[in-house]
Amino acid sequence: MVSGDRARSPAKKTPVARNISADDMLIRSWLHNRSDNTRDAYERDARAFLTFTGKLLEEVVLADLQSWFDSLECADATRRRKLAAVKSLLSFGARLGMLRADVGAAFRMERGHDTLHERILTQEEVASMIDGEDDPRKRAFLRVLYVMGLRLREACGLVWRSMTRRQQGGIASIHGKGGKTRSVLVPAKLWKELVALRVDSRPDAPVVPGHDGGPLHAKAADRIVKRAAKRAGLSPAVSAHWLRHACASHAQDRGAPPHVVQATLGHASLATTTRYSHVREGDGAGKYLDQ
Repeated sequence: MVSGDRARSPAKKTPVARNISADDMLIRSWLHNRSDNTRDAYERDARAFLTFTGKLLEEVVLADLQSWFDSLECADATRRRKLAAVKSLLSFGARLGMLRADVGAAFRMERGHDTLHERILTQEEVASMIDGEDDPRKRAFLRVLYVMGLRLREACGLVWRSMTRRQQGGIASIHGKGGKTRSVLVPAKLWKELVALRVDSRPDAPVVPGHDGGPLHAKAADRIVKRAAKRAGLSPAVSAHWLRHACASHAQDRGAPPHVVQATLGHASLATTTRYSHVREGDGAGKYLDQ
């Protein structure tokens, strides 16, 4: 340094102002640590509600929520899901003190008709979907959805690091909804089928890869299911979740204890699992009372 010169201090960076509204902050906090699918769907619902009202969340009143709900032109189940998302946001904001009151708490509606039975495939229909698939990779994917009862993204994200060999088949460690991890049995027949597909020995290799050997993307996985259903002559509405429904239903029909099915599918409540129980042909309470 030349005598008399002073060392210049690093220029201070001017902080960039970021205009984040209170509503944005609340929505971000509300969505924190939720799964990608849930976060995307919930944020769409919340933003649509705000667009409809043209108000800030702190200005919303019960009549706004009721008017928005009445304006929704979609299936009843979808309307209820959207309402549940917005009510959750309003409740969360009130608990944090960011909203003066939980206006959604006063919104009451009758319980909808349970149409789950309309989305449960028969064992013959599932067999037709799987047996009609000639591609071993795609057939194995259909069997993973059905036999293991996995959600679509759980099946797509399954890697060999999560698979543990057992004397008969194996165990898969599934990181599922709500950040919960559960162990799912992989029967011996399915395990052999999956091992036969394996070409990548790395621990993080996908159990059922895409056509390029990489992870199977959700959209491609959905197409596998849709095309299998179409070949079997089934409804275009059939999705991967229908195979999960079928897993729960058929397992209980064959005598699986509800708590075992609950653990396999990762249901938070046993009540959810027992919805899949059916009255078996020729059986019912009346049979034991009509003497």
